[in-house]
Amino acid sequence: MQVEVRVFGGFTERVGGPRVTLVLPAGATVADLRRAVAAEHPAIAPLLASAVIAVDLEVVGNEYPLEGAREIALLPPVAGGCSDRPPRPAEPPSRPILLTGLRDTTLAVEPTLAAIRTPRTGATAVFLGTVRDHTPEAEGVVSLDYSAYEAMAEHVLATLAEAIAIDHPRIQGIALLHAVGSLPVGAPTILIACTAAHREPAFAACEDALERVKQQVPVFKRERYADGTHHWVGLPGPEGPEPTDPPPPGAPSNDRGASP
Repeated sequence: MQVEVRVFGGFTERVGGPRVTLVLPAGATVADLRRAVAAEHPAIAPLLASAVIAVDLEVVGNEYPLEGAREIALLPPVAGGCSDRPPRPAEPPSRPILLTGLRDTTLAVEPTLAAIRTPRTGATAVFLGTVRDHTPEAEGVVSLDYSAYEAMAEHVLATLAEAIAIDHPRIQGIALLHAVGSLPVGAPTILIACTAAHREPAFAACEDALERVKQQVPVFKRERYADGTHHWVGLPGPEGPEPTDPPPPGAPSNDRGASP
């Protein structure tokens, strides 16, 4: 039987185009296909052990029959796979870029990420917290009020970034930013980002940094609800509407209660 095989990635250069046509025996399997490709295109024969065969958009093994297949594809290792090239010699680590602090306006996500990237960055791991319209205990959250012991919070964020850089020496950049003020549903509240040459150290440092920030930075959160009540997270609640300021001494009373 005659089959047409789609070819992708670097294999296209080695077989001379995006498709190859092969003649296979009746009842052929993927293993027969591999042997035919190796015979017809010896330039990629040494690479076929790491190649993937997909039939009708599903990856299949060598025993899979090809009879009735509508589309067959020959795929080299995907972009996220390992390289067969030897690793580069290790380079001495350089001091990472550190960006920390409180922000009383909307967190600028893209400018922050750009600020901690370098020409050698291949991975950026990001955690972006946002205000949601509910908590595990209550629905109807309309906003969050974040306040902080500002001087201490700024100091702790900077100290944590230094510690993360020491504990994760492959990191190229670290951003630890927290918003303060009244934030509506959907607004970003916290931005933790780490850059590195590869994803594993970026992910590990980002998760570590997030946990440290949440445990150590003196930032306080009040949830406001649609019914006018509010709740300081970590304290008993919810509380009722905030009382209004008392009238100044001598001001006329609005009390319309019964006279004695």
